[in-house]
Amino acid sequence: MHGLGGSAASWCGALGGLPRRYRVIVPDLRGCGQSQAGSSPYSLRVLAGDVVAWLDALSIDRCHLIGHSFGGVVAQEVLTRHNDRIRSAVLVSTSSLVGPQAAANWLRLADSVRDNGVRPSLKASARAFSKRFAAGHPELVQAQSDLTASSDPRIYAAQAEASADYDYTDALAAVAQPVLVMQGKEDRMTPVGGSVLLARALPNATLQLIDGLGHNLHMELGPDFARHIEAFVTAVDQGSR
Repeated sequence: MHGLGGSAASWCGALGGLPRRYRVIVPDLRGCGQSQAGSSPYSLRVLAGDVVAWLDALSIDRCHLIGHSFGGVVAQEVLTRHNDRIRSAVLVSTSSLVGPQAAANWLRLADSVRDNGVRPSLKASARAFSKRFAAGHPELVQAQSDLTASSDPRIYAAQAEASADYDYTDALAAVAQPVLVMQGKEDRMTPVGGSVLLARALPNATLQLIDGLGHNLHMELGPDFARHIEAFVTAVDQGSR
């Protein structure tokens, strides 16, 4: 599941290197990409319900769940509300709770988007990558900026509001499944400490802090991201995690 202002396209082939024995489902969150917004009030609970609805529609009992950034927050909602549907999870560039200052920033962003629309600058889009990667791949920075700019302002604002109000720290203590927490050490959007606290809240977590990578570490890693996922999921399926 992708992050705020993104869509299924946000994965940019990062999962394409997984072996064909895996069935990979890359959805658009409600109101993003080709998905319709629907009439329900936008909330993390509704988005988690969408995940369960996708699994039901595809006759999938349990899955390995991957969420990046805001998608990682949605994944935690699924883990804590629909735990029986999840085999394992990979949480990328996300946190288990949002602090007061960050919450205020998210709410200001929501208000700005409602008043002015979604207008990301290239500088802001570049912050989602490490400085070195952004400098070397301006075409990817531009592509992500264009993708964000195409977002429905109502949905973007609703996602920003949802990002301002969550705390899964206590609820995650009941999550027994293996969880891989991935974070780039040069993430300029989500503090590294958030991933550390997230991993500590989970009874069966593995924390990977990766040198030289930013918030969109799955894009920066490219095919190597799929190899990280394959190693983790294979260990889970073989019972060694």
